[in-house]
Amino acid sequence: MLKHRSRSRYVFDLDSFIRALILLGFIIMILSLIGSEQLTLYIHPKFAGLVELANYLLLPLLAAQLLAIFRPAHPLHQQHSHNSRWTYLPFVIVLALAFGLPNHTLNANLVSTKGLNSQAVSTTNFEMLRPLADALRQAPVIDVTDKDYTEIMNELQFFPQDYIDKEISMTGFVFKAPKLAPNQFSLVRYVVVCCTADALPYGILCQLSAGAGYEEGTWLMVKGRICQASYEDKMVAAIQITSIKKIPEPEKPYVFPPG
Repeated sequence: MLKHRSRSRYVFDLDSFIRALILLGFIIMILSLIGSEQLTLYIHPKFAGLVELANYLLLPLLAAQLLAIFRPAHPLHQQHSHNSRWTYLPFVIVLALAFGLPNHTLNANLVSTKGLNSQAVSTTNFEMLRPLADALRQAPVIDVTDKDYTEIMNELQFFPQDYIDKEISMTGFVFKAPKLAPNQFSLVRYVVVCCTADALPYGILCQLSAGAGYEEGTWLMVKGRICQASYEDKMVAAIQITSIKKIPEPEKPYVFPPG
């Protein structure tokens, strides 16, 4: 009899059970992104450590909810409003979308919306200080790496006359603005300052001696010489392509400005 009374004093708390499932879902989601190295498809790498720390902080919260699933009965806890459980719906939707939808990277379709060659770097220090200017002038070939992408693009955008006829090698995807000539296209990368919500397309005009028969969104590795071309009644930096190769989309398609 005493054993039966002891058991009857504990009740199943559905709210704690739901909260525990939601927390577990977020922990698994973050761990899967970290394990698959896809976290940088959503945030800047410098924030990855904070996300991992936040994931560890979810563990004691999960433990607390698990311990509260079977709690001592209390008169004040006997009545629950089912309407309050609708507050869990946004979290459930987020988890359902995260697990149900495949990961997609930003593509050429969004370039026009976001605006090509928008200001990718949030401060003007890189433009004013020009940390790579001397090295780029002396290099026989400007190899545009992910690490130096924004600084090199700023150099070419604001000081193209310093690099006329210099050889350059870079990768990106094809974007064709409406006013470009048939033998022209832009070679673009998305620059992520904080997260993909603020990603900006940044690139350079490219031109071939013949027509550019590559579909929009195609990833290319190009080599050529830096020149200037007319676009929308002004002279802009461009690459006169001497070598071009189609490549698959990189595992890490975004670039991140320094600092």
